[in-house]
Amino acid sequence: MAASYYVNTFDLPPDQAREIWREITDETYELSQAGSAGSYYRFATRMWFAPDILFFRIRAQANTIIRPSKLVEGSPTRLTKVKLFKYGGETIQLDGEKHHLDSSALHFIDQNRSKSETYSDHELDSIFLPYEALGYDPSTHPPVFSVSLESAVGRFLSASVEAAFQELEHLSPNDLPVLAESLSGTLRSVFTHGTKHQKNTNTRNDQVNAIKDFIEKNLKYSWLGADTISQELKLSRATLFRHLEEYGGVNRYILSRRLSRAYRDLSEAQPVRGVVKAIAERWGFSSQAHFSRVFKEEFDVSPVSLVGRWTRNPHDAAATDN
Repeated sequence: MAASYYVNTFDLPPDQAREIWREITDETYELSQAGSAGSYYRFATRMWFAPDILFFRIRAQANTIIRPSKLVEGSPTRLTKVKLFKYGGETIQLDGEKHHLDSSALHFIDQNRSKSETYSDHELDSIFLPYEALGYDPSTHPPVFSVSLESAVGRFLSASVEAAFQELEHLSPNDLPVLAESLSGTLRSVFTHGTKHQKNTNTRNDQVNAIKDFIEKNLKYSWLGADTISQELKLSRATLFRHLEEYGGVNRYILSRRLSRAYRDLSEAQPVRGVVKAIAERWGFSSQAHFSRVFKEEFDVSPVSLVGRWTRNPHDAAATDN
């Protein structure tokens, strides 16, 4: 099996967990002083190293990390980071703008920029690629670029990334470079095509971010819908639907975000009687049967099979590898 590195700090004291995070991100990020009081930087991660490419799967508590300009200048990293959230998300503040990233899209981020990243509790698959592997040019390409998972290209890309991570568990060291090269070629093709046709204006981006932020804050409420969003944000229904069209529409986006939150809660829940029904009700689903059906359609796994995923150790002690 290809060499990997596994770290889990959820059971460690806060100071030790923070120190391990600091060691791993040294010369790349600084921990946020503002978020220090309530953030313990606990995480579980597995990493696979291929030639020039890092595969990175992580589950982590909410936290804030900063890449200041002094680190960009002193320790440049000409890398692009590709992120596919399973649940949760983040807000990136970069060049005076905010970018909200979540599980509705696959995201490309320039790693060699000064920025702050504020995460909610999350799980994601991430891939670090050199600029040249992706064909990224920081002078012409946007620092953050997203591909909706409701689009045909987004679904194909998501399936490709997920399949690659599944195979990493079984690949031999000789096969790993082949998989890495194949996946980087796919990502490069999608990125090149997508950035050529990007026509979003700053105004539209601001409105989309405001819509997403409002939805995220009110997911638990049954009144959340197109009429309320339009009224609260003073947007016409036509504008609202146009902004979320690429995600399948307003209702589809809300459903996707609720399912993402339920995915997190199921993963962290104790396997007790009635837990699936309770989580379904928590996120506004009228019945457990309906919730189970749409959840299976979204993630290709049943809610019951996911319960307690992160309360169990899937790799046991032997999984610590190197």
